[in-house]
Amino acid sequence: MSPAHLHLILNHLPVIGTPLVLALLLWGLLRRSRDLQRAALGAVVLLAVVSYPVFLTGEPAEEQLEDTTWYQERLVHEHEERGEAALIAMLLTGGIAVVGLWQSRGSRPAAAGLGGITAGGLALSAALFGWTALAGGVIRHDEVRPGAAALAPGGDGGQAATGGGQHDGDDD
Repeated sequence: MSPAHLHLILNHLPVIGTPLVLALLLWGLLRRSRDLQRAALGAVVLLAVVSYPVFLTGEPAEEQLEDTTWYQERLVHEHEERGEAALIAMLLTGGIAVVGLWQSRGSRPAAAGLGGITAGGLALSAALFGWTALAGGVIRHDEVRPGAAALAPGGDGGQAATGGGQHDGDDD
């Protein structure tokens, strides 16, 4: 398995997992369920742990792709910068979740305040992971790039493909 393949496999875990765990945590907070809150906090810690290898596999994936014809340093750099911000947010959120788990150990109640702070961190992390994933998709998928129509064959802004650039024979 290549580094790029491993990166592509792993990156889906925090992108999809973060909003799902956020929903679980919010459900636990609304129901005031200690068990749901603790399960969600544990899942936050796992997501934080998984997010680090996602980031670490990015650099070897980049090195593997640097010699391809479609590689664009600017796009990869943007993806990397966004990934770093998402990783930091997730690691901080995971740290808060560890504190929440520690405070609710044994038969102690879960701290709703830390649950709310963790939910806020998850919301921020989910947004940053989505933003990072968009930048990652742009690296290889022209169709999601802003101004993608300008990249259509012939450089006509996509008019040839839609018929918008055809001459109707009227020279007025």
